[in-house]
Amino acid sequence: MALNVAAPAGTRVGNDILATLLASQYRHLLPKLEHVALKHGEIIYRADQDIDEVYFPEDAVVAMVDTMADRSTVEVGVIGHEGIVGINIFLGGAITPDKAVVQLPGGAYRMKAKDLRKELRFGSPLQRLLLEYTRTFIAVISQSVACSQHHSTEQRLARWLLTMSDYAGSRDLVMDHKSIAAMLGVRRVGVTETAGELQATGLIRYRRGRISVIDKRRLGKKACECYGFIKRQYRALHGALRPLLPS
Repeated sequence: MALNVAAPAGTRVGNDILATLLASQYRHLLPKLEHVALKHGEIIYRADQDIDEVYFPEDAVVAMVDTMADRSTVEVGVIGHEGIVGINIFLGGAITPDKAVVQLPGGAYRMKAKDLRKELRFGSPLQRLLLEYTRTFIAVISQSVACSQHHSTEQRLARWLLTMSDYAGSRDLVMDHKSIAAMLGVRRVGVTETAGELQATGLIRYRRGRISVIDKRRLGKKACECYGFIKRQYRALHGALRPLLPS
């Protein structure tokens, strides 16, 4: 359902960037935003695709995925309520090098890329916010790449489950081993074995495509330092936006 300029003054938006702008009375954006429901596993972009629309997730979570020549995959960044999917438009590009896949279903605001380009002129408030977000996201991508090279499957699986649980606001996740393996860039059997070990020690429970985080504190001790690093990056970003966010 598309929002329009007649939306109530108290309209709540679950995306941090948009919420900051709306709190600043930057309401001429409203007619350009369409609220959409993203489904689990939905592919928003394929690699090397033109970006016609960008997305500002609310409770949806989207993973940016690189595909190698041998068709293996690895997640290079996750985008939730703090950011925007389609950041290449902000950087002056028109094509995405990565595939964007919905990991957690939920709502998002969609905006035409041409409308975003217009908003980025002349040092607009949106341009300044996206610059702050881009700095953070680049740091997160760099950490994610290092993580894929230097940390064990157990460490990375623990990090991934904790991250998804944080975004979902729940200990229960609808997620199978095949999709997790694709995100981590490891063999499915490796995820199955590692998940079995985590389940045996009472940290998670897995059944029929559903994973429940049972002991978040102990699972955090299994995770690599990337989990804490990424959380700190987004906490700092939120802190920079907080003075403008609705109370």
